[in-house]
Amino acid sequence: MSAAASYTLLIVESPVIARIIQRVAPSSVYVLSTNGYAWKPVYDAERNQLKAKADPDQLGFRKELKQQASWAGNIIIATDPDPSGDFIAWSICKFLKNPSIKRSHIQHLGRKGIERLISSAEVIQTDLLELRLKNRSLIRHQWNKTGRRPSMEIAALSSTFSSYFAYQHFADQKGQIWYSNRSIQCASDEWIQVQNSMSDSEYHSANPLSTFDLLQLAYEKDIFRSFANAQETLQQLFTHTLDYSEESLISYPRTSANSYFSETWASLQQQFFQLNHTGEFKPMFIRNIAGQEVSHESLYPISLTNTPDKVGGELLSTLRDLYDLIYHQTLRAITVPTEKHMAYQTAFHQDVQFYSTTNKSEISNTELLPIRTISEIGSLLSSHRVLSPSSFGEKLDRWISQKYLEMDGAFLKPGKYLAPYVNDGPQYADQIEQLFNLIDEQNLKAETIASILS
Repeated sequence: MSAAASYTLLIVESPVIARIIQRVAPSSVYVLSTNGYAWKPVYDAERNQLKAKADPDQLGFRKELKQQASWAGNIIIATDPDPSGDFIAWSICKFLKNPSIKRSHIQHLGRKGIERLISSAEVIQTDLLELRLKNRSLIRHQWNKTGRRPSMEIAALSSTFSSYFAYQHFADQKGQIWYSNRSIQCASDEWIQVQNSMSDSEYHSANPLSTFDLLQLAYEKDIFRSFANAQETLQQLFTHTLDYSEESLISYPRTSANSYFSETWASLQQQFFQLNHTGEFKPMFIRNIAGQEVSHESLYPISLTNTPDKVGGELLSTLRDLYDLIYHQTLRAITVPTEKHMAYQTAFHQDVQFYSTTNKSEISNTELLPIRTISEIGSLLSSHRVLSPSSFGEKLDRWISQKYLEMDGAFLKPGKYLAPYVNDGPQYADQIEQLFNLIDEQNLKAETIASILS
């Protein structure tokens, strides 16, 4: 085997992540950072053409990229599976003109994570990537041509408060959050009277953490001054490596998943028994297992033996608080629950059970108002494909400051500039869903998009 054939060029976005990976990667791997966009996207809507315009400030990167690529037998691009990550991957492929370039995704910055990244890489289908990028650009261009509707993000945000999406979270008169075992369709201003169902109470399992769930918990614990600050700190925790082992602490921090890969469950189970934890590890039939189509599984500590007490001494206070939150929520997600929750019912939804998140005492009856939690808003927008977990914190802050959203305790409601769009929310949601179902459509026409928007 030639030296070139054994040499892997691994391309990531962040210089910090590049340095960490280089320390733990095999000597045959060279890590190069794009430091953002080395090319800027230029979209011509009239010709439906996408071009990559070279950033003059990134000339040094492009020179090194070309040189390193000429020596490498294996080129892997590890960018996020979102539009910006797709564009970076596509622009590098166009520049290098190499049909065998592969792509993979970072799971965590430990040795096993890098080994998985390299072993799971697959050849990029450049034509399909370009098609998706062009279609996404055409859809957004056509959407923005009509001045009567808000931006696609604001339209999608308004739809999350409309009747298009069923409700699964509720608030009582004291502002305490409740949830139901099934989503129900109801008006956003409809009070639902519930009473003790007299049925057996039930155990409720915690789910593995998405980025959205973590931001919700961080807000409830009042750890950070803003959502963007929480997300920045999460990224800092991800790139922190322990002094004594150079191992990272947590898995990839930008994820919409509420599940782990099978091998992660196996690893967590082995570590769980080493802890001598008093609880019982979840059996197979109640585990949330991620399929191979999931790019990033849920957040979790890489090693459960790295307890918050053990590593807290080398972490700043906010990093320590955040790690403590992730660690203990992960323990809850992998342990068989021991606390029963009292079930409540309503006359109009006989097959639905309602539960109080506080579960402090039995209540004979109460009234509930449907709400949207921070986590739920993020999850719905992500499923809409108009928002990625990486930008959620910053956008939440912006929408709140611009009065599109208001905080009401630990949940969100439409602000005065979003409220006028909520009635049209179902229409917006339906249009966005139809449009993004066309992402892989060959020869997508502006007329097709216009007919959906009309």
